[in-house]
Amino acid sequence: MESCKGLGKDYWLFWLASSLGMGASNILQYVLSLYVLDMTGSAALFASMLSIIVFPRILLTPLAGVLADRVRKIHLMSLILLGEAITLAIYYLLGQTVPIGIALVYILVIVLEAGEIFYGGCEAAILPELVPSDRLKDAISISKVDDGIVQVTAPLAAALIYDNLSVASAFAVIGALNFLAFVLQAMMHPKYEVEHKASGRRSSIWADFKEGLRCIRQNTFLSGFIKVMPLANAFFGATFAVSIAYLLRQTYAVNAWVYSTYCSVTAAVSMIVPLFAVPLVRKYPANKLYFAATLTIAGGILMIGFCAVFGVYQIIPVAASIVLITLFDCVTIAAAIPMQMTSSIMLQTGVEKNVLGRVSATLRMTGIASGAAGEMLFGLINDATWVWLPIFLGALGVGTAALLFKRTMSSSDTDTRQNNREEQNGTV
Repeated sequence: MESCKGLGKDYWLFWLASSLGMGASNILQYVLSLYVLDMTGSAALFASMLSIIVFPRILLTPLAGVLADRVRKIHLMSLILLGEAITLAIYYLLGQTVPIGIALVYILVIVLEAGEIFYGGCEAAILPELVPSDRLKDAISISKVDDGIVQVTAPLAAALIYDNLSVASAFAVIGALNFLAFVLQAMMHPKYEVEHKASGRRSSIWADFKEGLRCIRQNTFLSGFIKVMPLANAFFGATFAVSIAYLLRQTYAVNAWVYSTYCSVTAAVSMIVPLFAVPLVRKYPANKLYFAATLTIAGGILMIGFCAVFGVYQIIPVAASIVLITLFDCVTIAAAIPMQMTSSIMLQTGVEKNVLGRVSATLRMTGIASGAAGEMLFGLINDATWVWLPIFLGALGVGTAALLFKRTMSSSDTDTRQNNREEQNGTV
Protein backbone atom coordinates (compact mmCIF):
# COMPACT_ATOMS: atom_id res chain seq x y z
CA MET A 1 0.00 0.00 0.00
CA GLU A 2 1.32 3.39 -1.06
CA SER A 3 0.56 5.02 2.30
CA CYS A 4 2.97 2.62 4.04
CA LYS A 5 6.01 3.89 2.14
CA GLY A 6 8.36 6.56 3.40
CA LEU A 7 7.25 6.61 7.04
CA GLY A 8 10.72 5.67 8.31
CA LYS A 9 12.29 3.16 10.68
CA ASP A 10 11.33 5.05 13.84
CA TYR A 11 7.66 4.97 12.92
CA TRP A 12 7.68 1.21 12.36
CA LEU A 13 9.60 0.59 15.59
CA PHE A 14 6.96 2.66 17.36
CA TRP A 15 4.20 0.77 15.51
CA LEU A 16 5.56 -2.59 16.68
CA ALA A 17 6.30 -1.41 20.23
CA SER A 18 2.86 0.16 20.45
CA SER A 19 1.27 -3.12 19.28
CA LEU A 20 3.08 -5.07 22.00
CA GLY A 21 2.40 -2.53 24.73
CA MET A 22 -1.26 -2.12 23.78
CA GLY A 23 -1.60 -5.88 23.42
CA ALA A 24 -0.20 -6.39 26.92
CA SER A 25 -2.61 -3.81 28.33
CA ASN A 26 -5.65 -5.27 26.53
CA ILE A 27 -4.81 -8.86 27.48
CA LEU A 28 -4.45 -7.83 31.12
CA GLN A 29 -7.75 -5.98 30.99
CA TYR A 30 -9.58 -9.01 29.57
CA VAL A 31 -7.94 -11.42 32.04
CA LEU A 32 -8.76 -9.24 35.04
CA SER A 33 -12.30 -8.62 33.76
CA LEU A 34 -12.99 -12.34 33.42
CA TYR A 35 -11.34 -12.99 36.78
CA VAL A 36 -13.36 -10.38 38.70
CA LEU A 37 -16.67 -11.14 36.98
CA ASP A 38 -16.31 -14.90 37.55
CA MET A 39 -15.17 -14.41 41.16
CA THR A 40 -17.96 -12.00 42.16
CA GLY A 41 -20.78 -12.38 39.62
CA SER A 42 -21.61 -8.72 40.26
CA ALA A 43 -21.90 -6.17 37.44
CA ALA A 44 -21.33 -3.35 39.95
CA LEU A 45 -18.05 -4.81 41.24
CA PHE A 46 -17.01 -5.63 37.69
CA ALA A 47 -17.74 -2.05 36.62
CA SER A 48 -15.96 -0.65 39.68
CA MET A 49 -12.74 -2.32 38.53
CA LEU A 50 -13.14 -0.61 35.15
CA SER A 51 -14.16 2.76 36.55
CA ILE A 52 -11.72 3.09 39.47
CA ILE A 53 -9.21 4.56 37.00
CA VAL A 54 -11.13 7.85 37.07
CA PHE A 55 -9.41 9.01 40.27
CA PRO A 56 -5.77 8.80 39.15
CA ARG A 57 -6.85 10.09 35.73
CA ILE A 58 -8.29 13.32 37.14
CA LEU A 59 -5.44 13.87 39.61
CA LEU A 60 -2.51 13.13 37.29
CA THR A 61 -3.63 14.33 33.85
CA PRO A 62 -2.56 17.98 34.27
CA LEU A 63 0.92 16.84 35.31
CA ALA A 64 1.11 14.21 32.54
CA GLY A 65 0.17 16.68 29.81
CA VAL A 66 2.66 19.30 30.93
CA LEU A 67 5.41 16.71 31.37
CA ALA A 68 4.80 15.37 27.85
CA ASP A 69 5.49 18.85 26.47
CA ARG A 70 8.55 19.45 28.66
CA VAL A 71 10.59 16.24 28.30
CA ARG A 72 11.62 13.87 25.52
CA LYS A 73 8.49 11.82 24.97
CA ILE A 74 10.19 8.65 23.80
CA HIS A 75 12.40 8.48 26.91
CA LEU A 76 9.45 8.89 29.27
CA MET A 77 7.40 6.28 27.39
CA SER A 78 10.26 3.77 27.54
CA LEU A 79 10.69 4.24 31.28
CA ILE A 80 6.96 3.74 31.86
CA LEU A 81 6.97 0.46 29.92
CA LEU A 82 9.93 -0.74 31.98
CA GLY A 83 8.17 0.27 35.21
CA GLU A 84 5.02 -1.63 34.21
CA ALA A 85 7.08 -4.74 33.40
CA ILE A 86 8.73 -4.56 36.85
CA THR A 87 5.34 -4.07 38.54
CA LEU A 88 3.90 -7.15 36.84
CA ALA A 89 6.99 -9.17 37.77
CA ILE A 90 6.41 -8.22 41.42
CA TYR A 91 2.76 -9.29 41.14
CA TYR A 92 3.85 -12.60 39.61
CA LEU A 93 6.09 -13.26 42.60
CA LEU A 94 3.36 -12.12 44.97
CA GLY A 95 0.89 -14.49 43.33
CA GLN A 96 3.13 -17.44 44.12
CA THR A 97 2.59 -16.90 47.85
CA VAL A 98 -0.85 -15.32 48.38
CA PRO A 99 -4.21 -15.38 46.53
CA ILE A 100 -4.84 -12.40 44.25
CA GLY A 101 -7.97 -10.88 45.79
CA ILE A 102 -10.12 -7.96 44.70
CA ALA A 103 -8.08 -5.47 46.75
CA LEU A 104 -4.83 -6.50 45.04
CA VAL A 105 -6.53 -6.26 41.64
CA TYR A 106 -7.68 -2.71 42.42
CA ILE A 107 -4.18 -1.69 43.53
CA LEU A 108 -2.67 -3.11 40.35
CA VAL A 109 -5.24 -1.36 38.15
CA ILE A 110 -4.56 2.00 39.84
CA VAL A 111 -0.76 1.65 39.64
CA LEU A 112 -0.80 0.66 35.98
CA GLU A 113 -3.34 3.36 35.15
CA ALA A 114 -1.00 5.96 36.64
CA GLY A 115 1.65 4.79 34.19
CA GLU A 116 -0.86 4.75 31.32
CA ILE A 117 -1.76 8.37 32.02
CA PHE A 118 1.81 9.57 31.52
CA TYR A 119 2.37 7.16 28.63
CA GLY A 120 -0.83 8.22 26.87
CA GLY A 121 -0.01 11.91 27.15
CA CYS A 122 3.19 11.25 25.20
CA GLU A 123 1.80 8.66 22.81
CA ALA A 124 -1.02 10.88 21.57
CA ALA A 125 1.48 13.62 20.72
CA ILE A 126 4.45 11.68 19.37
CA LEU A 127 3.45 10.94 15.76
CA PRO A 128 4.36 14.45 14.54
CA GLU A 129 7.88 13.76 15.88
CA LEU A 130 8.21 10.52 13.91
CA VAL A 131 6.92 11.39 10.43
CA PRO A 132 6.83 14.50 8.21
CA SER A 133 3.71 16.63 8.56
CA ASP A 134 2.49 15.68 5.07
CA ARG A 135 2.41 11.98 6.08
CA LEU A 136 0.44 12.36 9.31
CA LYS A 137 -2.88 11.21 7.84
CA ASP A 138 -1.26 8.05 6.47
CA ALA A 139 0.51 7.41 9.78
CA ILE A 140 -2.72 7.82 11.74
CA SER A 141 -4.68 5.50 9.43
CA ILE A 142 -2.00 2.78 9.67
CA SER A 143 -1.92 3.14 13.46
CA LYS A 144 -5.64 2.33 13.45
CA VAL A 145 -4.84 -0.94 11.67
CA ASP A 146 -2.38 -1.59 14.50
CA ASP A 147 -5.22 -1.02 16.98
CA GLY A 148 -7.40 -3.46 15.08
CA ILE A 149 -4.76 -6.21 15.06
CA VAL A 150 -4.35 -5.89 18.82
CA GLN A 151 -8.09 -5.89 19.45
CA VAL A 152 -8.50 -9.03 17.36
CA THR A 153 -5.69 -11.02 18.97
CA ALA A 154 -5.92 -9.78 22.57
CA PRO A 155 -9.26 -11.41 23.51
CA LEU A 156 -8.20 -14.80 22.13
CA ALA A 157 -4.80 -14.56 23.81
CA ALA A 158 -6.51 -13.56 27.06
CA ALA A 159 -8.92 -16.53 26.86
CA LEU A 160 -5.99 -18.88 26.21
CA ILE A 161 -4.08 -17.49 29.19
CA TYR A 162 -7.14 -17.38 31.48
CA ASP A 163 -8.18 -20.96 30.75
CA ASN A 164 -4.71 -22.50 30.94
CA LEU A 165 -2.65 -20.39 33.36
CA SER A 166 -3.10 -18.87 36.78
CA VAL A 167 -3.65 -15.13 37.11
CA ALA A 168 -0.13 -14.85 38.53
CA SER A 169 1.35 -16.57 35.47
CA ALA A 170 -0.63 -14.18 33.27
CA PHE A 171 1.20 -11.30 34.96
CA ALA A 172 4.54 -12.86 33.93
CA VAL A 173 3.50 -13.21 30.26
CA ILE A 174 2.10 -9.70 30.06
CA GLY A 175 5.13 -8.23 31.83
CA ALA A 176 7.39 -9.89 29.24
CA LEU A 177 5.42 -8.19 26.43
CA ASN A 178 5.86 -4.83 28.16
CA PHE A 179 9.60 -5.41 28.50
CA LEU A 180 9.94 -6.25 24.80
CA ALA A 181 8.04 -3.05 23.92
CA PHE A 182 10.47 -1.13 26.16
CA VAL A 183 13.45 -2.57 24.25
CA LEU A 184 11.97 -1.55 20.88
CA GLN A 185 11.16 1.98 21.99
CA ALA A 186 14.64 2.41 23.46
CA MET A 187 15.99 1.88 19.93
CA MET A 188 14.07 4.86 18.50
CA HIS A 189 15.59 8.25 17.62
CA PRO A 190 12.78 10.61 16.50
CA LYS A 191 13.83 12.99 13.70
CA TYR A 192 11.23 15.72 14.17
CA GLU A 193 11.35 16.24 17.93
CA VAL A 194 10.42 19.55 19.48
CA GLU A 195 13.48 21.14 21.07
CA HIS A 196 13.06 21.58 24.83
CA LYS A 197 15.10 24.66 25.49
CA ALA A 198 16.08 25.40 29.04
CA SER A 199 14.86 28.75 30.33
CA GLY A 200 15.70 30.72 33.42
CA ARG A 201 12.15 30.60 34.71
CA ARG A 202 9.36 28.17 33.93
CA SER A 203 5.66 28.73 34.48
CA SER A 204 3.80 26.51 36.92
CA ILE A 205 2.30 23.18 35.92
CA TRP A 206 -1.20 24.60 36.35
CA ALA A 207 -0.42 27.60 34.15
CA ASP A 208 0.97 25.35 31.44
CA PHE A 209 -2.08 23.08 31.68
CA LYS A 210 -4.43 26.08 31.29
CA GLU A 211 -2.55 27.02 28.13
CA GLY A 212 -3.61 23.67 26.68
CA LEU A 213 -7.23 24.41 27.67
CA ARG A 214 -7.02 27.76 25.83
CA CYS A 215 -5.86 25.95 22.70
CA ILE A 216 -8.93 23.69 22.85
CA ARG A 217 -11.28 26.66 23.26
CA GLN A 218 -9.72 28.40 20.24
CA ASN A 219 -10.15 25.36 17.96
CA THR A 220 -13.72 25.19 16.61
CA PHE A 221 -13.83 21.42 16.14
CA LEU A 222 -12.06 20.51 19.40
CA SER A 223 -14.13 22.92 21.47
CA GLY A 224 -17.35 21.33 20.16
CA PHE A 225 -15.86 17.85 20.42
CA ILE A 226 -14.92 18.16 24.11
CA LYS A 227 -18.41 19.42 25.00
CA VAL A 228 -20.24 16.34 23.73
CA MET A 229 -17.53 13.67 23.87
CA PRO A 230 -18.07 12.92 27.60
CA LEU A 231 -21.74 12.09 26.99
CA ALA A 232 -21.04 9.95 23.92
CA ASN A 233 -18.11 8.19 25.55
CA ALA A 234 -19.95 7.47 28.81
CA PHE A 235 -22.88 5.76 27.10
CA PHE A 236 -21.01 4.17 24.18
CA GLY A 237 -18.17 2.68 26.23
CA ALA A 238 -20.34 1.49 29.12
CA THR A 239 -22.81 -0.23 26.81
CA PHE A 240 -20.15 -2.57 25.43
CA ALA A 241 -17.70 -2.78 28.36
CA VAL A 242 -20.36 -3.51 30.99
CA SER A 243 -23.88 -4.22 29.73
CA ILE A 244 -23.10 -6.44 26.74
CA ALA A 245 -20.28 -8.19 28.62
CA TYR A 246 -22.70 -8.87 31.49
CA LEU A 247 -25.40 -10.04 29.07
CA LEU A 248 -23.10 -12.56 27.40
CA ARG A 249 -21.14 -13.82 30.41
CA GLN A 250 -23.85 -13.85 33.09
CA THR A 251 -27.30 -13.88 31.44
CA TYR A 252 -26.39 -16.04 28.45
CA ALA A 253 -23.62 -17.80 30.45
CA VAL A 254 -21.25 -18.18 27.49
CA ASN A 255 -17.76 -19.45 28.28
CA ALA A 256 -14.53 -17.47 27.99
CA TRP A 257 -13.81 -18.77 24.50
CA VAL A 258 -17.20 -17.75 23.06
CA TYR A 259 -16.94 -14.31 24.65
CA SER A 260 -13.38 -13.84 23.41
CA THR A 261 -14.36 -14.98 19.91
CA TYR A 262 -17.14 -12.38 19.90
CA CYS A 263 -14.62 -9.71 20.93
CA SER A 264 -12.15 -10.81 18.24
CA VAL A 265 -14.74 -10.91 15.47
CA THR A 266 -15.95 -7.43 16.25
CA ALA A 267 -12.41 -6.17 16.64
CA ALA A 268 -11.50 -7.56 13.20
CA VAL A 269 -13.64 -4.81 11.74
CA SER A 270 -11.39 -2.20 13.35
CA MET A 271 -8.45 -3.75 11.49
CA ILE A 272 -10.13 -3.61 8.07
CA VAL A 273 -12.10 -0.35 8.16
CA PRO A 274 -9.09 2.05 8.45
CA LEU A 275 -7.84 0.82 5.06
CA PHE A 276 -11.02 2.15 3.45
CA ALA A 277 -11.79 5.07 5.75
CA VAL A 278 -9.01 7.43 4.63
CA PRO A 279 -10.90 8.60 1.48
CA LEU A 280 -13.95 9.38 3.63
CA VAL A 281 -11.87 11.34 6.13
CA ARG A 282 -10.26 13.32 3.31
CA LYS A 283 -13.50 13.96 1.42
CA TYR A 284 -15.98 15.04 4.08
CA PRO A 285 -15.75 17.87 6.65
CA ALA A 286 -14.81 16.69 10.13
CA ASN A 287 -17.98 17.95 11.82
CA LYS A 288 -20.33 16.27 9.31
CA LEU A 289 -18.43 12.98 9.44
CA TYR A 290 -18.41 12.99 13.25
CA PHE A 291 -22.16 13.67 13.42
CA ALA A 292 -23.07 10.95 10.89
CA ALA A 293 -20.81 8.39 12.60
CA THR A 294 -22.21 9.12 16.07
CA LEU A 295 -25.79 8.84 14.84
CA THR A 296 -24.98 5.51 13.14
CA ILE A 297 -23.48 4.21 16.38
CA ALA A 298 -26.67 5.14 18.25
CA GLY A 299 -28.72 3.20 15.68
CA GLY A 300 -26.45 0.17 15.99
CA ILE A 301 -26.76 0.12 19.78
CA LEU A 302 -30.55 0.45 19.50
CA MET A 303 -30.67 -2.67 17.31
CA ILE A 304 -28.43 -4.51 19.79
CA GLY A 305 -30.98 -3.65 22.50
CA PHE A 306 -33.77 -5.29 20.51
CA CYS A 307 -31.58 -8.37 19.90
CA ALA A 308 -30.97 -8.61 23.65
CA VAL A 309 -34.71 -8.43 24.41
CA PHE A 310 -35.47 -11.11 21.84
CA GLY A 311 -32.76 -13.38 23.25
CA VAL A 312 -33.56 -12.89 26.94
CA TYR A 313 -37.27 -13.62 26.46
CA GLN A 314 -36.53 -16.50 24.04
CA ILE A 315 -38.30 -14.90 21.10
CA ILE A 316 -35.27 -16.04 19.13
CA PRO A 317 -32.59 -18.58 20.14
CA VAL A 318 -29.74 -17.28 22.26
CA ALA A 319 -27.24 -18.26 19.55
CA ALA A 320 -29.16 -16.14 17.00
CA SER A 321 -29.23 -13.23 19.45
CA ILE A 322 -25.44 -13.45 19.88
CA VAL A 323 -24.89 -13.53 16.11
CA LEU A 324 -27.12 -10.48 15.57
CA ILE A 325 -25.49 -8.60 18.44
CA THR A 326 -22.10 -9.34 16.89
CA LEU A 327 -23.31 -8.06 13.50
CA PHE A 328 -24.64 -4.77 14.86
CA ASP A 329 -21.56 -4.38 17.05
CA CYS A 330 -19.51 -4.55 13.83
CA VAL A 331 -21.68 -1.78 12.39
CA THR A 332 -21.00 0.48 15.37
CA ILE A 333 -17.26 -0.18 15.15
CA ALA A 334 -17.25 0.53 11.41
CA ALA A 335 -18.85 3.89 12.18
CA ALA A 336 -16.57 4.63 15.13
CA ILE A 337 -13.28 4.20 13.23
CA PRO A 338 -13.72 7.18 10.83
CA MET A 339 -14.93 9.23 13.80
CA GLN A 340 -11.77 8.39 15.76
CA MET A 341 -9.54 9.04 12.76
CA THR A 342 -11.18 12.43 12.19
CA SER A 343 -10.65 13.54 15.78
CA SER A 344 -7.02 12.28 15.74
CA ILE A 345 -6.22 14.10 12.50
CA MET A 346 -7.86 17.32 13.68
CA LEU A 347 -5.89 17.09 16.91
CA GLN A 348 -2.46 16.33 15.46
CA THR A 349 -2.66 18.67 12.48
CA GLY A 350 -4.52 21.54 14.13
CA VAL A 351 -2.54 21.89 17.36
CA GLU A 352 1.06 23.09 17.69
CA LYS A 353 3.62 20.50 18.77
CA ASN A 354 4.68 22.41 21.88
CA VAL A 355 1.18 22.14 23.43
CA LEU A 356 0.02 18.88 21.85
CA GLY A 357 0.82 16.81 24.95
CA ARG A 358 -1.36 18.99 27.17
CA VAL A 359 -4.26 19.11 24.71
CA SER A 360 -4.11 15.34 24.12
CA ALA A 361 -3.94 14.59 27.85
CA THR A 362 -6.96 16.80 28.52
CA LEU A 363 -9.04 15.07 25.87
CA ARG A 364 -7.97 11.64 27.15
CA MET A 365 -8.80 12.64 30.73
CA THR A 366 -12.27 13.80 29.71
CA GLY A 367 -12.92 10.67 27.67
CA ILE A 368 -11.68 8.14 30.22
CA ALA A 369 -13.23 9.90 33.22
CA SER A 370 -16.63 10.06 31.52
CA GLY A 371 -16.28 6.46 30.37
CA ALA A 372 -15.47 5.32 33.91
CA ALA A 373 -18.48 7.20 35.30
CA GLY A 374 -20.70 5.58 32.66
CA GLU A 375 -19.35 2.11 33.46
CA MET A 376 -20.08 2.54 37.16
CA LEU A 377 -23.59 3.81 36.44
CA PHE A 378 -24.35 0.98 34.02
CA GLY A 379 -22.98 -1.59 36.47
CA LEU A 380 -25.42 -0.41 39.12
CA ILE A 381 -28.31 -0.37 36.64
CA ASN A 382 -27.47 -3.89 35.43
CA ASP A 383 -27.55 -5.22 39.01
CA ALA A 384 -30.84 -3.47 39.77
CA THR A 385 -32.99 -3.96 36.67
CA TRP A 386 -33.47 -5.77 33.35
CA VAL A 387 -30.22 -6.60 31.59
CA TRP A 388 -31.39 -5.05 28.30
CA LEU A 389 -32.47 -1.67 29.72
CA PRO A 390 -28.96 -0.09 29.92
CA ILE A 391 -28.39 -0.96 26.24
CA PHE A 392 -31.36 1.18 25.22
CA LEU A 393 -30.08 3.92 27.54
CA GLY A 394 -26.75 3.69 25.70
CA ALA A 395 -28.48 4.28 22.36
CA LEU A 396 -30.36 7.25 23.81
CA GLY A 397 -27.19 8.80 25.26
CA VAL A 398 -25.12 8.46 22.08
CA GLY A 399 -27.98 9.76 19.91
CA THR A 400 -28.38 12.76 22.19
CA ALA A 401 -24.63 13.44 21.94
CA ALA A 402 -24.86 13.41 18.12
CA LEU A 403 -27.67 15.98 18.13
CA LEU A 404 -25.85 18.18 20.65
CA PHE A 405 -22.69 18.06 18.53
CA LYS A 406 -24.58 19.15 15.43
CA ARG A 407 -26.18 22.00 17.35
CA THR A 408 -22.83 23.09 18.81
CA MET A 409 -21.14 23.09 15.40
CA SER A 410 -24.04 25.04 13.85
CA SER A 411 -23.75 27.69 16.57
CA SER A 412 -19.99 27.93 16.04
CA ASP A 413 -20.44 28.35 12.28
CA THR A 414 -23.02 31.09 12.87
CA ASP A 415 -20.68 32.92 15.24
CA THR A 416 -17.80 32.63 12.76
CA ARG A 417 -19.88 34.07 9.90
CA GLN A 418 -21.06 36.89 12.15
CA ASN A 419 -17.46 37.73 13.15
CA ASN A 420 -16.38 37.69 9.50
CA ARG A 421 -19.15 40.12 8.54
CA GLU A 422 -18.20 42.44 11.39
CA GLU A 423 -14.54 42.39 10.30
CA GLN A 424 -15.53 43.17 6.68
CA ASN A 425 -17.76 46.04 7.81
CA GLY A 426 -14.91 47.36 9.94
CA THR A 427 -12.47 47.41 7.00
CA VAL A 428 -15.01 49.19 4.82
